[in-house]
Amino acid sequence: MSPVQVPKPNTDAMGRDSPVPKGLNKDVGLVYKRAVQVMVTVIVIFFAPLSFTYFFDKTHTSNLSDKALAVLISPEFAYGAGSGTMSDVNGSQMIVYLRNLTAMFPHTIAGSIAITVGLVQFNTTLQFKYPVIHRWLGRLYALCAVIISWSSMPYIADAMPTKEVFSGDPFAYILSSLSISVPITMACAIYAIWNGDIGTHREFMVLNYAFMLSAPIPRVQWITLGRLWEENKYIVNLYSSIFSGPFLVAASIFYLRQRHVRPSNPLLTSLNARLTAAASGFLGLLFLLTKGPSITGGSHPKAFWLALVPQLTFYMTLFTAFARAAKRRGDMRSYTAWVTYQNGLISAPLWSVFVMYMARDRMGCSEESLGMITVSGGVNQGLFISFMVYVFATSNLRNPAIRSVKSR
Repeated sequence: MSPVQVPKPNTDAMGRDSPVPKGLNKDVGLVYKRAVQVMVTVIVIFFAPLSFTYFFDKTHTSNLSDKALAVLISPEFAYGAGSGTMSDVNGSQMIVYLRNLTAMFPHTIAGSIAITVGLVQFNTTLQFKYPVIHRWLGRLYALCAVIISWSSMPYIADAMPTKEVFSGDPFAYILSSLSISVPITMACAIYAIWNGDIGTHREFMVLNYAFMLSAPIPRVQWITLGRLWEENKYIVNLYSSIFSGPFLVAASIFYLRQRHVRPSNPLLTSLNARLTAAASGFLGLLFLLTKGPSITGGSHPKAFWLALVPQLTFYMTLFTAFARAAKRRGDMRSYTAWVTYQNGLISAPLWSVFVMYMARDRMGCSEESLGMITVSGGVNQGLFISFMVYVFATSNLRNPAIRSVKSR
């Protein structure tokens, strides 16, 4: 009797890079990856101490974060109106934080640890030469993710009904989305590694870590916009966050696709999939134009459209260009990825409809902010859903016979 042949897994047993298809520029991918690693390292080194010590100031009037902003931007930005500090004459977000100090204190501590440990976890030497250390640090990271998700819920439950979330309803929606997305991606990553699919585990962990960086990324934007745009922290934080959502998902996509390839899936590249995405996007847009909220862009409509439209155009252009290039060279694996992400953006108006009902009927967001939430939320959801669909549709989780060897 001939031996039973097990199909070759999509990723090798140790989860290393799959061979990059001919025609891709490996050097460009490596440079891109190194540049991202350097930038993230600088951001973590800058932000982690600020977050860790945020509630160490007993007077809650001048913590390390405020002192840094006062030096890097201006004292008015750090302590003036719209700053959210105890000295803010128009109301202090710090009062809301102190009301939820039992949850917020471990939130900032766990967040600092998570972004630091998560950065170390991407070191390939640690992953493959010291897998035991990698696993234990992964468990610490997972514990921090649980603490972050748990601690955000009391704050959201307290501040959202009373309209006391810093930067208003749009930022409240972003926070609530993050509080759901972080545990979802973490659960998917754990499920994948338990089932030996290391490549899928990596995909979810990159996106999960990107969501963790949703706290430091706006701080970097504060420093840039705070010096260029004469607005207070309340306004700068809002429009920085609107930019950050799509940016973090797209950054995860480009980071992964530059160095890692996954199998093709004919269902994702079929005509039916393209037509479904186009039809859902058209119907969603038609519904929003007839029954959707008024899209004013908030108090600064130009800032809203500048935060969203250029990057949306940029991502769609790149997804389309990469999909066409992959198809020309016969690389169906890369083509599957870029077409799926493209379909996610095309279907964004449909997700905007769900976002609108959630924000209006479940969260009680005001009509003034509903337009901003609907548009930006739809784009975020479109990218996020396409990421999840692509990973699951190209994973080994559906077929136990082709799973990678478990690493215990």
